[in-house]
Amino acid sequence: MGLDIGTTGSKSVIFSEDGHVVAKAYREYTLYHREPHLSELNPEEVWAAIREVLRESIKRANVDSDRIEALSASVLGEAFVPVTKHGEPLYWSMTTFDARAVRQTRWWEENFGAEAMYEVTGQPLSGAIPIYTLPKIQWMRENEPETFSKTWKFLCWGGYLNLKLTGRAVTDRSVATRTMLFDIRRNEWAGDILGLAGLDEAVLPEVKPSGRVVGEVTREASRETGLAAGTLVVTGGHDQPSGALGAGMVEEGALMDSTGTVECYGAVQDRLVLDDGMRRQGFAVHSHVIEDKYFMFGFTPTGGAVLRWFRDNFGYEERMEAEKRGMDAYDILTLEASRATAPSLFLFPYFEGSGTPAWDRRARGALVGLTLSSTKGDVIRAILEGITFELRRNVEAIERYGIRLTEIRAVGGASRSPFWLQLKADVTGKEILAPEARMEAAALGVAILAAKGAGVHRDVHEAVRRMCRIAERYEPDAKAKGIYDEKYGNYLRLYSAVARMFGQR
Repeated sequence: MGLDIGTTGSKSVIFSEDGHVVAKAYREYTLYHREPHLSELNPEEVWAAIREVLRESIKRANVDSDRIEALSASVLGEAFVPVTKHGEPLYWSMTTFDARAVRQTRWWEENFGAEAMYEVTGQPLSGAIPIYTLPKIQWMRENEPETFSKTWKFLCWGGYLNLKLTGRAVTDRSVATRTMLFDIRRNEWAGDILGLAGLDEAVLPEVKPSGRVVGEVTREASRETGLAAGTLVVTGGHDQPSGALGAGMVEEGALMDSTGTVECYGAVQDRLVLDDGMRRQGFAVHSHVIEDKYFMFGFTPTGGAVLRWFRDNFGYEERMEAEKRGMDAYDILTLEASRATAPSLFLFPYFEGSGTPAWDRRARGALVGLTLSSTKGDVIRAILEGITFELRRNVEAIERYGIRLTEIRAVGGASRSPFWLQLKADVTGKEILAPEARMEAAALGVAILAAKGAGVHRDVHEAVRRMCRIAERYEPDAKAKGIYDEKYGNYLRLYSAVARMFGQR
């Protein structure tokens, strides 16, 4: 069983030993914004959703729960829950884009240094982007001292789940990396950072490599979740490297392109590479879910979110047509884009700032080149092209650091669109591979770890061979590639003007 705990919902997927989906279930929950700069989850609501999807997926599989060999979880990154020794949450979970800890993040820039932090943790420290666990724990000590003093452990979601299921507070290395408290070279909590923060290592969970047995489902957890008591619980991983594993990426050479609300890019590193240029461009480096490998991670904050923004504000007809025809509105939007040309229309998808490699929260979206002949389809196509140009920018940036990329493996919502996948091939000049489990890549990745931990497969390499399959391949079209090379060059030149307009340069 692979459990995928995300920012807005959780999914449970039961796989056969050869990687086929047996059953799955999904539940959404509310992402709260009690103030504009806050972004939180209610742990009790998330735990309720997890219990429901576990029970429902077992019921849909129509199997006895004791037939499930093992469970592992893919989780959103640095979001954490302060808990009592009995596993009771003491405060809501601050998610990635909760921006309350700006002052604390800047304190680390001044007192530890961004370069030193990157060398120790692999995470790019920026006061403008206060996403990590470390400064948010400090915010809690300063602003919620009573909660801080009652806290037994600060647990990211993988550790919290393991505690609820087994009674053991254990996390994996890839999630530990996202806290900005973990020494990526020594594979242990960073003593110098803990010392400067005034934190005792005892408030953090035990850390194990991914794919290791944490313990067994307790009788109490069995009653709550429907899992059989004694089911093995195995360390999983951060959702992005888990998705890369689920896409079959075990060696350096492929780029994961995961298009959801945020578009995420990930590449396996066979050896640890931490270049200061990578830091300045916002690339994080994780401990991978594959032992002795590393995972370089970039993103466009509003990748798929831009298309959703267009659908919600300008796609009324498409939504009505989709409802009438029993289709997804996105399929109708991408069909309109495929019929358009938009030769001189450019969309910069910086609706919440730019991610890698520009790395500037001041950036804003821009639509350039409109004429009276521009159509709705032209605008949609410009949106898809703009997001895809950002993919190419990230490919080129990653390759400049000596990481070879021979192909791109596409997962997430956009990987269902043949038009968009071909567009990505034509813009980047790379072959695009769409895995069979493209919509369940993260869940499959941690199911692979569960299979490895339970001894169902000897190691992750054998598990990937047995459980991962490529469904479709898209080769670049030479003529289209030439056209997009020219348009991409114009995009970069226009970017300089857009950057100046928003004070980036």
